[in-house]
Amino acid sequence: NLYGCHPFYLEVLPSGSAHGVLLLNSNGMDVQLSKEGDRLSFKVVGGLLDLYVFTGPTPQQVVQQYLELIGRPCMIPYWALGYHQCRWGYDSLQKVKDVVSMFKKHSIPLEAIWIDIDYMKDYKAFEIDEDRYPIKKTAQWIRDLHNQDQKIVMILDPGIKTQYKTGLYEPYDTGIAKKLFIQRKVIKEEKTKDGTIRRPGDLTPFVAKQWPGKITFPDWLHPETSEYWHEHIAAWLQQTPIDGIWIDMNEPASFHNGDFSSELSEDLPIQLGHFAPQPKKTKKSQAAPQQPQRQHQEQRPESSTLQKEDEEKSLDPQDTISTDAIPKHTIARDEQDHEVEYNPHSHEHHPAQHNQPLASMLAADDALELSPGTETPRPPLVYASPNDPPYRINNNSEKADLEYRTVSVDALHHNGVLEYDAHNLFGHMEGIATYHSLRRLYPNRKPFILSRSTFVGSGQYVCKWLGDNFSEFPQLKASISGMLNFQLFGIGMVGADVGGFVDIASEELLIRWHQLGAFYPFLRNHNHLVNPPQEPYTSKALTEVTRHMMGLRYSLLPWWYTLFYRFHQDGQMVLSPLWILDPADPNLISIDEQFLVGEAILVSPVLQRKHTSVAATFPRGRWYNIYSGCLEVQAAPATAEPGSRVYELDAPLTSIPVHLRGGCILPRASLVSSTAFMTTTQVQQAPLEILVALDERGQAQGEYYHDDDSFAPVDGTLVQMRISTPGVLTVSSRPMDPTLGLKEKRRQKQSQVELNPRSLRVHKIQICGIGLDGVSPGWVPPESHMSAVHLETRQVRVSIVRPPAQGTKTLQHQHELEAIPVSKLKMSWDARLAQLVVLLNHKSSKGYDIPADCSLEVDWTEALVA
Repeated sequence: NLYGCHPFYLEVLPSGSAHGVLLLNSNGMDVQLSKEGDRLSFKVVGGLLDLYVFTGPTPQQVVQQYLELIGRPCMIPYWALGYHQCRWGYDSLQKVKDVVSMFKKHSIPLEAIWIDIDYMKDYKAFEIDEDRYPIKKTAQWIRDLHNQDQKIVMILDPGIKTQYKTGLYEPYDTGIAKKLFIQRKVIKEEKTKDGTIRRPGDLTPFVAKQWPGKITFPDWLHPETSEYWHEHIAAWLQQTPIDGIWIDMNEPASFHNGDFSSELSEDLPIQLGHFAPQPKKTKKSQAAPQQPQRQHQEQRPESSTLQKEDEEKSLDPQDTISTDAIPKHTIARDEQDHEVEYNPHSHEHHPAQHNQPLASMLAADDALELSPGTETPRPPLVYASPNDPPYRINNNSEKADLEYRTVSVDALHHNGVLEYDAHNLFGHMEGIATYHSLRRLYPNRKPFILSRSTFVGSGQYVCKWLGDNFSEFPQLKASISGMLNFQLFGIGMVGADVGGFVDIASEELLIRWHQLGAFYPFLRNHNHLVNPPQEPYTSKALTEVTRHMMGLRYSLLPWWYTLFYRFHQDGQMVLSPLWILDPADPNLISIDEQFLVGEAILVSPVLQRKHTSVAATFPRGRWYNIYSGCLEVQAAPATAEPGSRVYELDAPLTSIPVHLRGGCILPRASLVSSTAFMTTTQVQQAPLEILVALDERGQAQGEYYHDDDSFAPVDGTLVQMRISTPGVLTVSSRPMDPTLGLKEKRRQKQSQVELNPRSLRVHKIQICGIGLDGVSPGWVPPESHMSAVHLETRQVRVSIVRPPAQGTKTLQHQHELEAIPVSKLKMSWDARLAQLVVLLNHKSSKGYDIPADCSLEVDWTEALVA
């Protein structure tokens, strides 16, 4: 019952070669590594043994082969790369408005504001609380956000609130009428207070417990459920035209173990008091502001079966929770604090029927007697009872029952499929249904869906955050390995809640987390309503650091978008572990405190409290400081083994060490300091900077993908940037169809799409590392940043390379050079930094336009003077 299931592993051998293995199985399992580390065992409680082996031989090829099988990740919308702000506790429209205003006041970029369950009426799916979020005012405010090029995302839980009669809640009524919910089989006769008789063998919706109280879950295996889901999403978005959907609680999660239908609660929504241990009543004179009281829909306790007394008590509506009285480390760890103590090793907590062998519950022919309308009976069971298989997996890290905090495993899906077999598919299938719904509603828009629960192949449809985390430095570190895992699983758009979701984050932790979070693919600040707000403007130091880090992140968004294009097209990971550069280097294999963005940017964060330096490992090669462009690590000789080196780097609270690998060329947005950029739209409209980091051979290469950000753009353009001959940089464009990364599109002929490539606007070219051949290998002190050559900028030639005239076939006319006028250029050479900077159209910040059918060439070979 973890957030997701990805039974795939990749092994790197000492030689540097790699292979991968997938066990495509949706049942519960343990995966155990032997003490010697030479054997890995899958211990599965059911399903198929469907095994795939990926032979590589490089680690990157293993991942690409894996994604070729399960499906490459979806292409993300550009705006998803910006800064996202969320908090459980934005319990009114005015609070959200105030947060957006504060970002603007402090000049911090904000791309999207997120709303948690606070907007819901009694926490019911698709229902909006008119008192907290008046629908018409909210819709108008969303339109105002869109006019500011900002976005909004809302949460959607899968649990559908149960009702005692029809006419109270349409999503429940429709699901009941069409039998679209997960079912439970009645074992012995049940009688409700309203006189309903449920006889053995009857099927009735399975009841669990989530925020609204008693809920039931859609059955994604039913052929009509996706249409049901789409219709309700469409109606919901008609009221609030949001830009993305956050699907949560979809393991599926429950606040109760197994079936909750027999519990006699008042069936009211969960209250804050359920999460606060020993809440303190405040005096009226000192009372904290209460959340707005809401009118609860009428419920009748007699609608539940009477099998045992209710042990839960509702929070007194007059009680006010003082957050100051809640000790640290006690708030809602995995939503367990409000439940009675549970012994996962005991069977005594089961209702009586759960202790019976399931065989006694079935018909004599071992086929399940289903209600009319169910076509195919469930196949015979391997085990007598799915609730008690002979092997108990290490569920919840304590061998808990399989129904712990979720649906009972003997619950039934369409055609008699057991929850025992389908449990791990729930979130995956909800993601698919949500994705296709948004595709139907907005055919030209790339869907953005964030899911908590994922399975093999989910990356084709959803993005992922790493779930409820804690405001602790160890959790800051753990986020790195979590993100790297999901690169292997094919979900590149991933990140942890910046600052931590649970507990109180110190200013130091928030600063360090925003520094690291600037290099998360998915960057969202999110925390718990009983903890102090942690928006980036809550302290002066945090504001300044966040503003600086967002300047760096937003300038690199052209590179980020290119990485996601490449991941979508051919499976090259967005983030990479260091060993991807040199799998045979034993020093790199175990590093989980650093990572690469693509294979170009090395991030070395501070992950410990009160530390102002970090021991950073550098793989073989040249490494440049990304802020200054200075060479800081010179490549070790090719014969040196291992090639990596460790250096202690200064990292005061205001900075994070970031380096660019020699041999790489990065596209950057030219964000002039006087421009108050606030959204990714402004980044997309900015001209381009080209940052070149030469390797020890004087060569480098990179690429830049840009389009109009639609689902199937006809103007997709891939820009190749290359220095293959030392001293000559060539930048050329060609049209690309990004939808060819989708399997169904790859089989279609390209001729069906008429592509119109985009022109390129370049403002600045910065070339680092010219004439550094004599620098000794290892760490390069600042005083050693001295080029061995002089460069006459007047001799640097910057030209537009035009295609040959139509009908020209002779070799000498294959291209035509057109020098850019000197009046449009401004060049500078810094021998100490070994950098050449070329500004194009320098009197304007708009850059120089390069037609799509032309190339840009910068040649400094004749400008070098020894």
